[in-house]
Amino acid sequence: MASVTQTLALMQNALKVIFGKSLHKDIVDDHEFMSLFQAEMNIKTEDTTGGRYVEQGHWKTLPAGAGWRADGEYLPEAGVASFMNSRLYLRKMLFTLQMSGDTMRRVQSDEGAFLDYMEEAKPALIERVNSQLDLAYIGTGAGIKARIGSSVTDNHDGTYTFVVEHHSGVTGYTDAWLAFLEGENIVFSSTAAFTALRNAGTGQYAVVTALDEDASTVTVSCNGALGSAIAKGDYIAEGDGAGYGAFDTSGNPRSLAGVLAGDDDGGIVEVYNNINRSDKTNRLWRSIVIDAVAEGYPNGLTEDLLDLAMRRGLIRGAAKTSAILTSHSQTTRYWRSLKGDQRFVNPQGNFAGGKGKLKIIIGDSTYDLRVARKLPPEVCFGIQADTWARLTLGELTWDDLTGSIWKQVTDSTGVKDEFRANGFLYEQLYCHAPRRNWRLDGLAPAETPVGS
Repeated sequence: MASVTQTLALMQNALKVIFGKSLHKDIVDDHEFMSLFQAEMNIKTEDTTGGRYVEQGHWKTLPAGAGWRADGEYLPEAGVASFMNSRLYLRKMLFTLQMSGDTMRRVQSDEGAFLDYMEEAKPALIERVNSQLDLAYIGTGAGIKARIGSSVTDNHDGTYTFVVEHHSGVTGYTDAWLAFLEGENIVFSSTAAFTALRNAGTGQYAVVTALDEDASTVTVSCNGALGSAIAKGDYIAEGDGAGYGAFDTSGNPRSLAGVLAGDDDGGIVEVYNNINRSDKTNRLWRSIVIDAVAEGYPNGLTEDLLDLAMRRGLIRGAAKTSAILTSHSQTTRYWRSLKGDQRFVNPQGNFAGGKGKLKIIIGDSTYDLRVARKLPPEVCFGIQADTWARLTLGELTWDDLTGSIWKQVTDSTGVKDEFRANGFLYEQLYCHAPRRNWRLDGLAPAETPVGS
Protein backbone atom coordinates (compact mmCIF):
# COMPACT_ATOMS: atom_id res chain seq x y z
CA MET A 1 0.00 0.00 0.00
CA ALA A 2 1.36 3.39 -0.92
CA SER A 3 2.56 5.53 1.97
CA VAL A 4 0.66 8.70 2.83
CA THR A 5 2.53 11.80 3.87
CA GLN A 6 1.11 13.36 7.04
CA THR A 7 0.09 16.88 6.10
CA LEU A 8 -1.64 19.67 7.98
CA ALA A 9 -4.83 19.12 5.98
CA LEU A 10 -5.05 15.53 7.22
CA MET A 11 -4.97 16.73 10.82
CA GLN A 12 -7.99 19.02 10.59
CA ASN A 13 -10.44 16.28 11.52
CA ALA A 14 -8.30 15.29 14.49
CA LEU A 15 -8.41 18.86 15.73
CA LYS A 16 -12.13 19.31 15.17
CA VAL A 17 -13.23 15.97 16.61
CA ILE A 18 -10.76 15.42 19.44
CA PHE A 19 -9.75 18.90 20.48
CA GLY A 20 -12.80 20.79 19.27
CA LYS A 21 -15.41 18.68 21.07
CA SER A 22 -13.57 18.76 24.38
CA LEU A 23 -13.06 22.50 24.01
CA HIS A 24 -16.81 22.98 23.49
CA LYS A 25 -17.60 20.98 26.62
CA ASP A 26 -15.07 22.85 28.74
CA ILE A 27 -16.32 26.23 27.58
CA VAL A 28 -20.08 25.61 27.62
CA ASP A 29 -20.36 23.25 30.61
CA ASP A 30 -17.45 23.85 32.95
CA HIS A 31 -16.93 27.55 33.50
CA GLU A 32 -18.11 29.33 36.58
CA PHE A 33 -21.13 31.57 36.03
CA MET A 34 -22.56 30.20 32.79
CA SER A 35 -22.37 26.64 34.11
CA LEU A 36 -23.93 27.68 37.41
CA PHE A 37 -26.77 29.53 35.75
CA GLN A 38 -27.41 27.18 32.84
CA ALA A 39 -26.39 23.63 33.77
CA GLU A 40 -26.97 23.54 37.53
CA MET A 41 -30.26 25.42 37.34
CA ASN A 42 -31.49 23.35 34.38
CA ILE A 43 -31.86 26.29 32.03
CA LYS A 44 -32.96 24.81 28.73
CA THR A 45 -31.01 25.19 25.50
CA GLU A 46 -32.86 25.93 22.28
CA ASP A 47 -31.15 25.47 18.92
CA THR A 48 -32.19 27.97 16.27
CA THR A 49 -31.78 27.78 12.52
CA GLY A 50 -30.03 31.08 12.21
CA GLY A 51 -31.43 34.18 10.59
CA ARG A 52 -31.09 37.78 11.60
CA TYR A 53 -33.20 37.44 14.74
CA VAL A 54 -35.66 35.22 16.61
CA GLU A 55 -39.11 36.64 17.34
CA GLN A 56 -41.29 35.39 20.21
CA GLY A 57 -44.93 36.12 21.05
CA HIS A 58 -46.16 36.67 24.64
CA TRP A 59 -49.66 37.02 26.10
CA LYS A 60 -50.39 40.54 27.30
CA THR A 61 -54.09 40.01 28.01
CA LEU A 62 -55.83 36.61 27.95
CA PRO A 63 -58.46 35.59 25.35
CA ALA A 64 -60.99 34.35 27.91
CA GLY A 65 -63.97 35.37 29.98
CA ALA A 66 -65.24 34.21 33.38
CA GLY A 67 -67.89 35.42 35.81
CA TRP A 68 -70.96 34.56 37.95
CA ARG A 69 -74.34 34.43 36.21
CA ALA A 70 -77.89 33.36 37.08
CA ASP A 71 -79.67 30.49 35.39
CA GLY A 72 -80.67 31.35 31.84
CA GLU A 73 -78.43 34.42 31.51
CA TYR A 74 -75.82 35.01 28.87
CA LEU A 75 -72.38 33.43 29.01
CA PRO A 76 -69.46 35.69 29.95
CA GLU A 77 -67.89 37.29 26.91
CA ALA A 78 -64.37 36.32 26.02
CA GLY A 79 -61.80 39.03 26.41
CA VAL A 80 -59.78 40.40 23.51
CA ALA A 81 -56.32 38.89 23.43
CA SER A 82 -53.31 41.11 23.00
CA PHE A 83 -49.67 40.22 22.60
CA MET A 84 -46.13 41.46 23.03
CA ASN A 85 -43.51 40.46 20.47
CA SER A 86 -39.96 40.21 21.68
CA ARG A 87 -37.06 40.13 19.24
CA LEU A 88 -33.83 38.34 20.09
CA TYR A 89 -30.57 38.78 18.25
CA LEU A 90 -27.95 36.07 18.63
CA ARG A 91 -24.50 37.44 19.42
CA LYS A 92 -21.24 36.03 18.10
CA MET A 93 -18.29 35.18 20.34
CA LEU A 94 -15.02 34.88 18.40
CA PHE A 95 -11.74 33.37 19.60
CA THR A 96 -8.31 32.86 18.09
CA LEU A 97 -5.31 30.57 18.47
CA GLN A 98 -1.99 31.47 16.92
CA MET A 99 1.39 29.76 16.48
CA SER A 100 4.66 30.68 14.80
CA GLY A 101 5.79 29.09 11.56
CA ASP A 102 8.58 27.20 13.34
CA THR A 103 6.08 25.73 15.83
CA MET A 104 3.74 24.76 13.00
CA ARG A 105 6.54 22.96 11.16
CA ARG A 106 7.54 21.02 14.29
CA VAL A 107 4.03 19.69 14.89
CA GLN A 108 2.84 19.37 11.30
CA SER A 109 4.47 15.98 10.63
CA ASP A 110 3.03 14.23 13.69
CA GLU A 111 -0.60 14.09 14.75
CA GLY A 112 0.33 13.29 18.34
CA ALA A 113 2.63 16.31 18.58
CA PHE A 114 -0.07 18.46 17.03
CA LEU A 115 -2.69 17.36 19.56
CA ASP A 116 -0.19 17.74 22.41
CA TYR A 117 0.37 21.33 21.35
CA MET A 118 -3.37 22.00 21.16
CA GLU A 119 -3.93 20.50 24.62
CA GLU A 120 -1.26 22.84 25.99
CA ALA A 121 -2.86 25.82 24.26
CA LYS A 122 -6.40 24.89 25.30
CA PRO A 123 -6.31 26.01 28.97
CA ALA A 124 -5.26 29.53 28.00
CA LEU A 125 -7.97 29.75 25.35
CA ILE A 126 -10.63 28.38 27.70
CA GLU A 127 -9.69 30.87 30.42
CA ARG A 128 -10.01 33.80 28.01
CA VAL A 129 -13.29 32.66 26.48
CA ASN A 130 -14.84 31.72 29.82
CA SER A 131 -13.91 35.07 31.35
CA GLN A 132 -15.73 36.87 28.55
CA LEU A 133 -18.76 34.54 28.70
CA ASP A 134 -19.03 34.81 32.49
CA LEU A 135 -19.12 38.59 32.37
CA ALA A 136 -21.61 38.55 29.51
CA TYR A 137 -23.93 36.17 31.38
CA ILE A 138 -23.81 38.50 34.39
CA GLY A 139 -24.00 41.71 32.41
CA THR A 140 -26.49 44.08 30.86
CA GLY A 141 -25.71 43.45 27.19
CA ALA A 142 -23.75 46.67 26.85
CA GLY A 143 -20.37 44.91 26.99
CA ILE A 144 -19.12 47.28 29.70
CA LYS A 145 -16.69 45.86 32.26
CA ALA A 146 -16.42 48.86 34.59
CA ARG A 147 -15.57 52.56 34.74
CA ILE A 148 -12.42 54.42 35.70
CA GLY A 149 -13.00 55.71 39.23
CA SER A 150 -9.90 57.86 39.81
CA SER A 151 -7.41 60.03 38.03
CA VAL A 152 -5.00 57.99 35.90
CA THR A 153 -1.48 57.62 37.28
CA ASP A 154 1.39 57.60 34.77
CA ASN A 155 4.00 55.18 36.13
CA HIS A 156 6.60 56.55 33.63
CA ASP A 157 7.47 53.07 32.39
CA GLY A 158 4.84 52.69 29.69
CA THR A 159 2.18 51.63 32.21
CA TYR A 160 -0.76 53.46 33.78
CA THR A 161 -2.77 52.69 36.93
CA PHE A 162 -6.33 53.63 37.89
CA VAL A 163 -9.15 52.58 40.22
CA VAL A 164 -12.06 50.73 38.62
CA GLU A 165 -15.64 51.03 39.89
CA HIS A 166 -19.24 50.16 38.91
CA HIS A 167 -18.96 46.46 38.06
CA SER A 168 -20.62 45.76 34.65
CA GLY A 169 -21.22 49.50 34.32
CA VAL A 170 -23.93 49.50 37.02
CA THR A 171 -23.66 52.40 39.46
CA GLY A 172 -22.96 51.24 43.01
CA TYR A 173 -21.77 47.72 42.19
CA THR A 174 -18.30 47.23 43.71
CA ASP A 175 -15.38 44.81 43.35
CA ALA A 176 -15.12 45.88 39.70
CA TRP A 177 -11.60 44.41 39.46
CA LEU A 178 -13.33 41.00 39.12
CA ALA A 179 -14.23 41.97 35.56
CA PHE A 180 -10.57 41.98 34.48
CA LEU A 181 -7.92 39.39 33.71
CA GLU A 182 -4.18 39.87 33.37
CA GLY A 183 -3.07 39.83 29.74
CA GLU A 184 -6.43 40.81 28.23
CA ASN A 185 -6.91 43.78 25.90
CA ILE A 186 -9.30 46.61 26.78
CA VAL A 187 -10.56 49.85 25.21
CA PHE A 188 -11.99 53.06 26.67
CA SER A 189 -14.74 55.54 25.85
CA SER A 190 -16.15 58.64 27.52
CA THR A 191 -19.72 57.45 26.76
CA ALA A 192 -21.64 54.31 27.73
CA ALA A 193 -22.71 53.93 24.10
CA PHE A 194 -19.06 53.89 22.98
CA THR A 195 -19.80 56.51 20.34
CA ALA A 196 -16.06 57.14 20.11
CA LEU A 197 -12.99 55.38 21.49
CA ARG A 198 -10.08 57.05 23.20
CA ASN A 199 -7.16 57.32 20.74
CA ALA A 200 -9.17 55.50 18.06
CA GLY A 201 -7.15 53.38 15.64
CA THR A 202 -4.46 50.75 16.00
CA GLY A 203 -3.34 52.36 19.29
CA GLN A 204 -6.81 52.35 20.89
CA TYR A 205 -6.24 49.40 23.26
CA ALA A 206 -4.29 48.70 26.42
CA VAL A 207 -3.06 45.39 27.85
CA VAL A 208 -3.89 44.61 31.49
CA THR A 209 -0.59 43.91 33.26
CA ALA A 210 -1.58 43.85 36.95
CA LEU A 211 -4.57 43.85 39.31
CA ASP A 212 -4.72 44.98 42.93
CA GLU A 213 -7.76 43.44 44.62
CA ASP A 214 -7.43 45.46 47.86
CA ALA A 215 -7.26 48.83 46.11
CA SER A 216 -9.46 47.76 43.15
CA THR A 217 -6.87 49.11 40.72
CA VAL A 218 -5.93 47.99 37.23
CA THR A 219 -2.52 48.63 35.69
CA VAL A 220 -2.28 48.65 31.89
CA SER A 221 0.44 48.93 29.29
CA CYS A 222 -0.33 51.15 26.29
CA ASN A 223 1.13 53.88 24.10
CA GLY A 224 1.50 57.36 25.52
CA ALA A 225 -1.29 58.87 23.43
CA LEU A 226 -3.86 56.48 24.88
CA GLY A 227 -2.43 56.80 28.39
CA SER A 228 -2.81 60.57 28.21
CA ALA A 229 -6.34 60.35 26.79
CA ILE A 230 -8.03 58.02 29.27
CA ALA A 231 -9.62 59.76 32.26
CA LYS A 232 -11.80 59.35 35.32
CA GLY A 233 -15.33 58.33 34.39
CA ASP A 234 -14.36 56.50 31.20
CA TYR A 235 -16.19 53.27 30.35
CA ILE A 236 -14.07 50.16 29.77
CA ALA A 237 -14.80 47.22 27.45
CA GLU A 238 -12.96 44.29 25.92
CA GLY A 239 -11.20 45.27 22.71
CA ASP A 240 -7.98 45.56 20.72
CA GLY A 241 -6.62 47.37 17.70
CA ALA A 242 -9.06 45.68 15.34
CA GLY A 243 -12.34 45.88 17.24
CA TYR A 244 -14.17 45.84 20.56
CA GLY A 245 -17.09 44.15 22.32
CA ALA A 246 -19.32 47.07 23.40
CA PHE A 247 -22.00 48.90 21.36
CA ASP A 248 -21.17 49.49 17.70
CA THR A 249 -21.34 52.95 16.15
CA SER A 250 -25.02 52.42 15.27
CA GLY A 251 -25.90 51.70 18.90
CA ASN A 252 -26.30 47.94 18.47
CA PRO A 253 -24.84 45.70 21.20
CA ARG A 254 -22.24 43.10 20.27
CA SER A 255 -22.48 41.16 23.54
CA LEU A 256 -25.29 38.87 24.67
CA ALA A 257 -27.71 40.22 27.30
CA GLY A 258 -27.09 38.57 30.68
CA VAL A 259 -28.97 38.14 33.95
CA LEU A 260 -28.80 41.85 34.82
CA ALA A 261 -30.70 42.58 31.59
CA GLY A 262 -33.38 39.90 32.00
CA ASP A 263 -33.90 40.27 35.75
CA ASP A 264 -34.51 44.02 35.71
CA ASP A 265 -37.39 46.48 35.92
CA GLY A 266 -36.03 48.99 33.42
CA GLY A 267 -33.68 50.77 35.82
CA ILE A 268 -30.67 49.24 34.05
CA VAL A 269 -32.03 48.00 30.70
CA GLU A 270 -35.09 49.99 29.64
CA VAL A 271 -35.69 48.20 26.33
CA TYR A 272 -35.30 44.43 26.64
CA ASN A 273 -35.56 42.37 23.47
CA ASN A 274 -37.46 45.08 21.63
CA ILE A 275 -40.03 45.68 24.42
CA ASN A 276 -39.94 48.97 26.33
CA ARG A 277 -40.28 48.43 30.06
CA SER A 278 -41.14 52.08 30.71
CA ASP A 279 -44.49 51.53 28.95
CA LYS A 280 -46.99 51.10 31.82
CA THR A 281 -48.86 48.41 29.86
CA ASN A 282 -45.73 46.23 29.85
CA ARG A 283 -45.78 45.46 33.59
CA LEU A 284 -45.09 41.76 32.99
CA TRP A 285 -41.81 42.65 31.29
CA ARG A 286 -40.48 44.23 34.49
CA SER A 287 -38.95 41.95 37.13
CA ILE A 288 -39.33 42.61 40.87
CA VAL A 289 -36.37 44.77 41.96
CA ILE A 290 -36.04 45.48 45.68
CA ASP A 291 -33.69 48.01 47.29
CA ALA A 292 -32.59 46.31 50.50
CA VAL A 293 -31.67 49.51 52.33
CA ALA A 294 -34.89 51.30 51.34
CA GLU A 295 -36.85 48.33 52.70
CA GLY A 296 -35.06 48.57 56.05
CA TYR A 297 -32.42 45.86 55.64
CA PRO A 298 -29.02 47.61 55.84
CA ASN A 299 -27.08 44.52 56.99
CA GLY A 300 -27.02 42.41 53.83
CA LEU A 301 -28.74 39.11 53.09
CA THR A 302 -30.95 37.72 55.88
CA GLU A 303 -33.80 35.24 56.13
CA ASP A 304 -36.35 38.04 56.63
CA LEU A 305 -35.14 39.87 53.51
CA LEU A 306 -35.31 36.71 51.42
CA ASP A 307 -38.81 36.06 52.74
CA LEU A 308 -39.80 39.58 51.67
CA ALA A 309 -38.39 38.98 48.17
CA MET A 310 -40.13 35.61 47.86
CA ARG A 311 -43.48 37.02 48.97
CA ARG A 312 -43.27 40.04 46.74
CA GLY A 313 -42.23 37.95 43.75
CA LEU A 314 -45.07 35.52 44.34
CA ILE A 315 -47.78 38.13 44.95
CA ARG A 316 -46.78 40.60 42.23
CA GLY A 317 -45.43 38.24 39.59
CA ALA A 318 -46.72 34.73 40.42
CA ALA A 319 -43.03 33.83 40.70
CA LYS A 320 -42.08 30.25 41.47
CA THR A 321 -38.47 30.79 42.47
CA SER A 322 -36.28 27.75 41.80
CA ALA A 323 -32.85 29.07 42.84
CA ILE A 324 -31.20 31.99 44.61
CA LEU A 325 -28.00 33.31 43.06
CA THR A 326 -25.62 35.65 44.87
CA SER A 327 -22.01 36.44 45.77
CA HIS A 328 -19.67 34.87 48.31
CA SER A 329 -20.00 38.07 50.32
CA GLN A 330 -23.75 37.61 50.75
CA THR A 331 -23.51 33.92 51.67
CA THR A 332 -21.19 35.08 54.45
CA ARG A 333 -23.75 37.69 55.53
CA TYR A 334 -26.54 35.13 55.50
CA TRP A 335 -24.48 32.53 57.39
CA ARG A 336 -23.58 35.08 60.07
CA SER A 337 -27.23 36.04 60.55
CA LEU A 338 -28.24 32.39 60.95
CA LYS A 339 -25.45 31.35 63.32
CA GLY A 340 -26.65 33.70 66.05
CA ASP A 341 -30.34 32.93 65.58
CA GLN A 342 -29.96 29.15 65.49
CA ARG A 343 -27.11 28.42 67.89
CA PHE A 344 -29.18 26.84 70.65
CA VAL A 345 -32.67 26.23 69.27
CA ASN A 346 -33.37 23.96 66.28
CA PRO A 347 -29.95 24.35 64.60
CA GLN A 348 -31.24 23.10 61.25
CA GLY A 349 -34.64 24.71 61.31
CA ASN A 350 -33.95 27.20 58.52
CA PHE A 351 -30.85 25.93 56.75
CA ALA A 352 -28.78 22.82 56.05
CA GLY A 353 -25.07 22.51 55.40
CA GLY A 354 -22.35 25.03 56.08
CA LYS A 355 -21.51 28.38 54.55
CA GLY A 356 -20.12 26.84 51.36
CA LYS A 357 -23.30 24.95 50.45
CA LEU A 358 -26.42 26.37 52.03
CA LYS A 359 -29.91 25.07 51.46
CA ILE A 360 -32.43 27.63 52.66
CA ILE A 361 -35.89 26.74 53.98
CA ILE A 362 -38.38 29.56 53.43
CA GLY A 363 -42.00 28.72 54.16
CA ASP A 364 -42.57 25.15 53.05
CA SER A 365 -39.91 25.15 50.30
CA THR A 366 -36.16 24.52 50.21
CA TYR A 367 -33.84 26.46 47.93
CA ASP A 368 -30.19 26.12 47.01
CA LEU A 369 -28.19 29.29 47.59
CA ARG A 370 -25.90 29.36 44.52
CA VAL A 371 -22.66 31.32 44.64
CA ALA A 372 -20.77 32.97 41.77
CA ARG A 373 -17.30 34.41 42.35
CA LYS A 374 -17.52 37.27 39.84
CA LEU A 375 -20.84 38.67 41.05
CA PRO A 376 -20.61 42.05 42.78
CA PRO A 377 -21.46 41.80 46.50
CA GLU A 378 -24.46 44.16 46.39
CA VAL A 379 -26.78 41.91 44.35
CA CYS A 380 -28.83 38.73 44.77
CA PHE A 381 -31.08 37.12 42.12
CA GLY A 382 -34.21 35.03 42.57
CA ILE A 383 -34.45 32.88 39.45
CA GLN A 384 -37.38 30.92 38.05
CA ALA A 385 -35.44 28.60 35.78
CA ASP A 386 -38.23 27.71 33.37
CA THR A 387 -38.57 31.36 32.33
CA TRP A 388 -35.03 31.40 30.91
CA ALA A 389 -33.48 29.86 27.82
CA ARG A 390 -30.09 29.77 26.18
CA LEU A 391 -30.42 30.32 22.43
CA THR A 392 -27.62 28.98 20.25
CA LEU A 393 -26.86 28.01 16.68
CA GLY A 394 -25.20 24.82 17.92
CA GLU A 395 -21.77 23.86 19.11
CA LEU A 396 -18.64 25.92 19.14
CA THR A 397 -17.26 25.79 15.59
CA TRP A 398 -13.87 26.23 13.99
CA ASP A 399 -13.78 28.39 10.85
CA ASP A 400 -12.72 26.08 8.01
CA LEU A 401 -14.40 27.81 5.06
CA THR A 402 -11.08 27.89 3.19
CA GLY A 403 -10.58 24.12 3.61
CA SER A 404 -8.32 24.38 6.64
CA ILE A 405 -8.78 25.90 10.07
CA TRP A 406 -5.23 27.28 9.90
CA LYS A 407 -4.53 30.42 7.91
CA GLN A 408 -1.36 32.47 7.55
CA VAL A 409 -1.29 35.78 9.36
CA THR A 410 -1.11 38.88 7.18
CA ASP A 411 -0.82 42.58 7.89
CA SER A 412 -0.35 45.79 5.89
CA THR A 413 3.24 44.81 5.10
CA GLY A 414 2.57 41.30 3.84
CA VAL A 415 2.29 37.66 4.84
CA LYS A 416 3.95 36.63 8.11
CA ASP A 417 5.49 33.30 9.07
CA GLU A 418 2.69 32.72 11.58
CA PHE A 419 -0.57 30.77 11.53
CA ARG A 420 -3.90 31.37 13.25
CA ALA A 421 -7.10 29.39 13.80
CA ASN A 422 -10.42 31.13 14.41
CA GLY A 423 -13.55 29.78 16.09
CA PHE A 424 -16.99 31.14 16.85
CA LEU A 425 -19.98 30.52 19.10
CA TYR A 426 -23.42 32.07 18.53
CA GLU A 427 -25.19 32.67 21.83
CA GLN A 428 -27.99 34.59 23.53
CA LEU A 429 -29.56 34.37 26.99
CA TYR A 430 -33.28 35.07 27.12
CA CYS A 431 -35.92 35.57 29.82
CA HIS A 432 -39.48 35.31 28.47
CA ALA A 433 -41.18 36.20 31.79
CA PRO A 434 -39.11 38.78 33.70
CA ARG A 435 -41.94 39.41 36.22
CA ARG A 436 -41.45 35.89 37.60
CA ASN A 437 -37.91 36.75 38.70
CA TRP A 438 -36.72 39.11 41.43
CA ARG A 439 -33.52 40.92 42.33
CA LEU A 440 -32.18 42.38 45.57
CA ASP A 441 -29.97 45.46 45.22
CA GLY A 442 -28.06 47.56 47.74
CA LEU A 443 -26.91 44.62 49.89
CA ALA A 444 -24.17 45.51 52.38
CA PRO A 445 -20.97 43.53 51.60
CA ALA A 446 -19.42 41.31 54.25
CA GLU A 447 -16.32 43.52 54.20
CA THR A 448 -15.74 47.17 53.35
CA PRO A 449 -16.27 47.42 49.57
CA VAL A 450 -13.56 48.67 47.24
CA GLY A 451 -14.14 50.54 44.02
CA SER A 452 -17.47 51.96 45.20
